[in-house]
Amino acid sequence: MSATVTIFNANPLGVQISVNNGPQFSVPGANAPGWAPASPAQGGPGWSNTSPAPNVMAPGENYLTITPAGMSRPFTTVIGLARNTQWTSLQIYVFFNGYSDLSWIVLNNGQFVTGGA
Repeated sequence: MSATVTIFNANPLGVQISVNNGPQFSVPGANAPGWAPASPAQGGPGWSNTSPAPNVMAPGENYLTITPAGMSRPFTTVIGLARNTQWTSLQIYVFFNGYSDLSWIVLNNGQFVTGGA
């Protein structure tokens, strides 16, 4: 069975995301007052146990390009996923630290695995 991948946006601004130079997909912004992170209504990456590909995440280095609504300059980050982990349900949360920094965390089955900026 293939792992599932869901990218959540914890920001109030909607974002356009591209995974490994694949097609862009939209993730709406989180809504006040509860600030529940939003996930894509459609699109989003798939999973491979072998290697990353356009719009497919996998163990190894995965490149995400994230463009917030109203901004012309995207953020690019690399998410490294370990090969020795049994990936079943990835949840990736992206959030901004002001206007110049992007941070992210990766969970697998709801447990923290890695994070970065």
